[in-house]
Amino acid sequence: MSGLKVNFNKSMLVGVNIPDFWLGEAASALCCRVGKIPFLYLGLSIGGDPRHLSFWDPLLARLKNRLSSWKNRFLSFGGRLVLLKSVLTSLPVYALSFFKSPSRKWCWRMLVDRDGLWYRVLAARYGVERGRLGAGGTRGYSWWRAIVSIRDGGGEVGGGWFRGHISKKVGDGVDTCFWTDPWVEGTPLCERFGRLFDLAENKSVSVAEMFLLGWGAGGEALLWRRPLRAWEEEMLGECQTLLLDISLQAHFSDSWSWQSDPVHGYTVCGAYQLLTEQDMAPLDVAAGLIWHTQVPLKVSILAWRLLRDRLPTKANLISRGILPVEDHFCAFGCGAVESAQNVFLSCSSSGSLWSLISSWIGSSLVTAQTLSDDFVQFTISAGGTRVRRSFMQLIWLACVWVVWTERNHRLFRGSADSSLHMLDKIKTFSYRWLKATRSSLALNCHSWWSCLMLCLDFV
Repeated sequence: MSGLKVNFNKSMLVGVNIPDFWLGEAASALCCRVGKIPFLYLGLSIGGDPRHLSFWDPLLARLKNRLSSWKNRFLSFGGRLVLLKSVLTSLPVYALSFFKSPSRKWCWRMLVDRDGLWYRVLAARYGVERGRLGAGGTRGYSWWRAIVSIRDGGGEVGGGWFRGHISKKVGDGVDTCFWTDPWVEGTPLCERFGRLFDLAENKSVSVAEMFLLGWGAGGEALLWRRPLRAWEEEMLGECQTLLLDISLQAHFSDSWSWQSDPVHGYTVCGAYQLLTEQDMAPLDVAAGLIWHTQVPLKVSILAWRLLRDRLPTKANLISRGILPVEDHFCAFGCGAVESAQNVFLSCSSSGSLWSLISSWIGSSLVTAQTLSDDFVQFTISAGGTRVRRSFMQLIWLACVWVVWTERNHRLFRGSADSSLHMLDKIKTFSYRWLKATRSSLALNCHSWWSCLMLCLDFV
């Protein structure tokens, strides 16, 4: 194109299996530098081995530089969380999108793009068996073995989703494996009839060969290592019934189909939508209640650390070797070991505070065994609508904030508030948080202080 040219001042000439003198002369002729593998291109290491820890060192160094600058020391926990999210959703995702994410697309290309250059190169290198490129065994390169592992249902946890959404359309049956390919109702026969597959003499036979020999009741296709038992004969009858109405089309070749979109086939966008629409494992209920839109971010972060036992209680500081063992007593003076469970539930001071809160909200509370259970139980104790549960959730977070700040004041300032004063702080904080985010809230501070349940019904 007119006006476009290569900027040799920013370019490097990299050679593979080329003598150094020839590479140097070529670089001099082009007026560019001589590069070596691995090298950086658009922030990515090209030519390195992602399996080695040293490959990821530059990425870790960049993360540390972003997260360890001098100004981060003066950020609040909320600011640190925002910074952490922005960094972790840019640099690692960018790198991982190149080294892992496109693997499924390569799996699909190697199944359907028989005329492509890469398919022909890999076919010459690893061979083709039953319409599939070979894995190469220990001789295969690591990146190719990783793609084959994903194609065959291996890889990381949950990596079988790709194989679970492809199926084989049988034409002449030459390139389809009878036992291991998903050609009958999208499921391989080796998975549906695992016992028969274990007893089969030829596990790599094609559909065309089985059809010619006859897979019916009087056919010679199904050969076993030993006579079948009664329950195995029943399984064989079920398999033969499944194959009864299947016929081959001699003038058509076998082909692969993407079940989610048979017309357009596999696309990265379609795979992303498929994965995001799947039902994920349910998260911890308490963890989902932490992040409240009407609560300051620092309070939610405190609750997040609390439920994971990451607060700097004396028990945790002793386990980390920061405090001596003899300094384990609770800051509230109950004489027990200061753990998160003790500070917020078991201590006499926190126990009296929860009793006052129970009287304020007009509902009896039962102390749970764990902080997570206590959070969930407190939230649903009001019952009713989602709005009522949201208010109870906010009050529990306010209680956690007040108890922890009171603990710090007693430990570092030497001051101590009564349980009634702590309850007043909880009422004040909860009302301010609600009023700050809901200016149209039609209730006054006196009503909120006197009877919470009436306010909830009013709202």
